[in-house]
Amino acid sequence: MLHTRGLRLTPQRERVLAVVRRLGHATPEDVVTALRAEAGAPAVDASTVYRALTLLEELGLLARTALERRAESFHAVEHGGHLHLVCEGCGSVAEAPAQAAAGLAGDVLHRTGFAADVTHLVLRGRCAACRAAHPTDQTEASS
Repeated sequence: MLHTRGLRLTPQRERVLAVVRRLGHATPEDVVTALRAEAGAPAVDASTVYRALTLLEELGLLARTALERRAESFHAVEHGGHLHLVCEGCGSVAEAPAQAAAGLAGDVLHRTGFAADVTHLVLRGRCAACRAAHPTDQTEASS
């Protein structure tokens, strides 16, 4: 893909892609930290990481998701097809199959004509542990 755009697969781009694949979901800062922690590897500055992430996203190898309110994260496109369940209490992130949102997507389509892509959706709420620890502070969907 890079060659068709007149670009090279540099060692830095290759390392950035490998780190994102290894971490699953990573903010640019996570990628910088992981690259700096690699023993014996040459240093990569933050601006190189940001440029590589943007390019790899443009090429369709990475996708962007807003798991945290403060920073977007990147994931390899082959890691898509699931929902992210982000706990507003403890910050944990769990995954559920994208099929769990099929009913929602169908309802939106029926009501509005809008075909929603729910293959990489972020849902915010409270995990079971936080709900158990604080039973009066629960956010639950009404049926």
